[in-house]
Amino acid sequence: MSGGRGKPDDAPHPPGSDREGADEFVTSDDLFGDLVDGPLPPAEAGKASRPSPVRVQVIDPVSPAPLADPAERIPARSHADDEVDDVFSRLGALGESVLRPGGPVKDDEEARLPPAAGRTGAKLSITDPKLSFGPGIDLASVAETAIVEKAEEPEPEPKAPPAPPSREPSWRDDTFGPYQLIDRVAVGGMAEVFKAKRAGVEGFEKTVALKRILPHLSDNKEFLDMFVDEAKMVAGLTHPNIAQIFDLGRIDKSYFIAMEYVHGRDMRTIMKRAREKGLRMPLDLSLRVVSQVCAALEYAHRKKDERGQPMSIVHRDVSPQNILLSFEGDVKLVDFGIAKAATKASSTDRGALRGKLLYMSPEQAWGRPIDRRSDVFSLGIVLYEMVTETKPFLGPGTELTILELVRQCLVTAPRELNPRVPEALDRVIMKALARDPEDRYQDAGQMQRGLERFLRERPPVTARDLARFLELLFDRAEREDGGTEERHEGTPDAMPLDSLLKRFGIHE
Repeated sequence: MSGGRGKPDDAPHPPGSDREGADEFVTSDDLFGDLVDGPLPPAEAGKASRPSPVRVQVIDPVSPAPLADPAERIPARSHADDEVDDVFSRLGALGESVLRPGGPVKDDEEARLPPAAGRTGAKLSITDPKLSFGPGIDLASVAETAIVEKAEEPEPEPKAPPAPPSREPSWRDDTFGPYQLIDRVAVGGMAEVFKAKRAGVEGFEKTVALKRILPHLSDNKEFLDMFVDEAKMVAGLTHPNIAQIFDLGRIDKSYFIAMEYVHGRDMRTIMKRAREKGLRMPLDLSLRVVSQVCAALEYAHRKKDERGQPMSIVHRDVSPQNILLSFEGDVKLVDFGIAKAATKASSTDRGALRGKLLYMSPEQAWGRPIDRRSDVFSLGIVLYEMVTETKPFLGPGTELTILELVRQCLVTAPRELNPRVPEALDRVIMKALARDPEDRYQDAGQMQRGLERFLRERPPVTARDLARFLELLFDRAEREDGGTEERHEGTPDAMPLDSLLKRFGIHE
């Protein structure tokens, strides 16, 4: 036998094997056993070396010793050929393309075989209960077809690298026009405030506070017109106690104001932190802050335009959150004129409204015309709160209840709440809080002079004293602004911490 690994036709078969007395088919173990990695398992009595082996009959025309007479093995038109033709007829086009790529069955024996059989000349008769077709199938062509089909399978697409986890867009990614946003300082009902930088030539940078109008107000024309008019009016204010405006503009639909950045905290935050630490704002420091705000208001109230006409500027929202203290001890008043535009906003935050009511003058609560004396009243409320730690119009109830208390303007004297308040200072505060504007200080300059008369009898207070007090309230990390904190213990105006505590009667 040629073309396979097996016994010659005349070789005896082992007794009891399934080959004994059977046809002369050879098994797949005989043909391909030497191609497997391991040795064949030993054959058991009456069984093959592998379960259900495929048995094939091989006819090879190039073999010098044919296995048998071809007429006996594979006749020209055998019953098996009829079975194969029947299989192809059932498979239809699929059978023709896979098992007989050369075309439909013809009478000629060779024509019935696929083209690959013409190269090999090998014809195999296969018997296997798992296969539904009979003998006469060309194994080489079937194998070639399988190889071609495998080669034509497209290679799998390389997997894309996993996408990074998605995140919500952040304002930190924003470059707002020429400004790079660094930190969001505050968000209110009208605007959001950012710490920002604007770059210039040769690496020049300017840090500013950028107030950007919230999107829901961008379509409110009445609000925007008033906002722009008020901002343009106060843009020319230049005073050491007023945060200066550098730029007013619009990017797309967003209006903004770029103003002086104050690295510190507002008075509302400072008073809250002092209460948390069990401390009280020292009286002399409180008076210094209010005196400098008086100076800022006096300057703004008397400001004239290019033609020499009074501009009649009124702040309208003097409150602790609009008085800033830098960590160097500077006092700055912010947001001139913004409150007037805020009254035209389409929506008002109730918390913000409640805060404004607590520092509103009676005439403002009644909706009457206001002037500089309304700002004097509001600053008197701030000073009252600083020395008594009490808001005079705060009580149970709604915003309407607070509004009614402001209109009535029934104020308890500061000395009744804090006996440490000197009588002279009590008179200054109560004059600023007179219900009738005619009975108040007529301008912020008069109020400042009243405070200075009282302060002349007390030790002077410097900006360094304010800075040292803020050091008590805010730790180093809160005071630093991206750099190393400078130490001033060796400078002449620096007061030791213990001396500061004793001087103002503060005990930790």
